[in-house]
Amino acid sequence: MRVLVEHLPPDSAMHRAARGHAWTDDTYLLAALTDAVREHATLTAAVNSKHPASVRRPEPVPRPVDEAEQAAKAEQERELREGYQDVVARLTPAYTPPQPDRG
Repeated sequence: MRVLVEHLPPDSAMHRAARGHAWTDDTYLLAALTDAVREHATLTAAVNSKHPASVRRPEPVPRPVDEAEQAAKAEQERELREGYQDVVARLTPAYTPPQPDRG
C-alpha cells in the first residue's frame, strides 16, 4: 500500500490534499508563461505609445497560497523587524520599540 501511495501521480487527490491546492508544476509554468506574454505585450504597447507612462503593467495571474511558506515568510519578517529594533535600541538609548498589536 505504501508503494502505491508514494507513486500516485502529482494530480491525485492525495497530493492535492498535501499541497492544499490542485496546482501542479505544469500549471505554475503556464501561469509564468501567461505573465511573461502579458508583460511583453504591455512593454510593446508602451514602446509604441505616445504616452508610455500611461500604459499600466498587468497584474500577475493569482497563484494559490501555500500556508506553510506564508507562515515561514511571516516569521522571517518578524525576526528581521525585531533585529532591526534591537540594533536601533542599542544605538539610541532613548528609543523604545513599538509594541505589537494585541487585538
